[in-house]
Amino acid sequence: MKLRELKAEFLNEIDAVDVRMIIRMASGFDDIAQIVHADDEIDADTEAKARRILGKRLSGTPMAYITGEKEFYGLPFSVNEDVLIPRPDTETLVDAAIECASSFENPRILDLCTGSGAVGTAIAHTLSVPVALSDISEKALRTATENYSRITGREPEARLGSLFEPWEGVSFDIIATNPPYVTDKWYEEVDKDVKTEPKLALIGGGDDGLDIIRKIIAEAPEHLNDGGYLLIECDYRQIALCARIMEQAGLGHIAVKKDLAGKERVIYGRKRT
Repeated sequence: MKLRELKAEFLNEIDAVDVRMIIRMASGFDDIAQIVHADDEIDADTEAKARRILGKRLSGTPMAYITGEKEFYGLPFSVNEDVLIPRPDTETLVDAAIECASSFENPRILDLCTGSGAVGTAIAHTLSVPVALSDISEKALRTATENYSRITGREPEARLGSLFEPWEGVSFDIIATNPPYVTDKWYEEVDKDVKTEPKLALIGGGDDGLDIIRKIIAEAPEHLNDGGYLLIECDYRQIALCARIMEQAGLGHIAVKKDLAGKERVIYGRKRT
């Protein structure tokens, strides 16, 4: 079978980006090489390997888990089934945190519910400042630490535990978090790819999905320096309620940042001085 014939067959099953990635993994050919060698006959081992990878993809395993890699904020992150796959929408959280950090000469920053470490690592890499990481999952925190160390060249301050439990008596200028906020109803409606990701990192609790976010907002002021910012990613349908919860917690200067699709994605407030 020629390479182009195999690709044409796979295109009946999955999109072109995934097809190119599968062929790259099976044959070692990058996108240009796949064009150059389109009429080459492929050997049986390469075809078999490609079909095995296709089988995983068709079963619902995301390509990021198959390749073990995902780009975020222009940086190469290692991912596995212990962490959520970083999404472009979350780059909005990084952008907002970087903007807020400009208010401080040497900002002390925490990436809460760090997962793969994408948010904290991207901030640390961009600003060349240390960012602390924490997560309730030991496996996720290990992945985050490895990503941070490899990309920034520095070891992070990483603590294991639920929300602010590992940070008793510690305060920050910036707390950025992409916590679980999906409702049970929304979870039932997501596609099968998302359901392969850790449910612990998705379901926020309560009918509105905001139980964890409520706890974060309630406890954050104790861990913010005067004038410090709390930044939270959530669904656009939750923004208005999150704003009210922040106001009730005494945070001021509440603002919202939209993602590239024009949807409200990040809400942030500042501890009053």
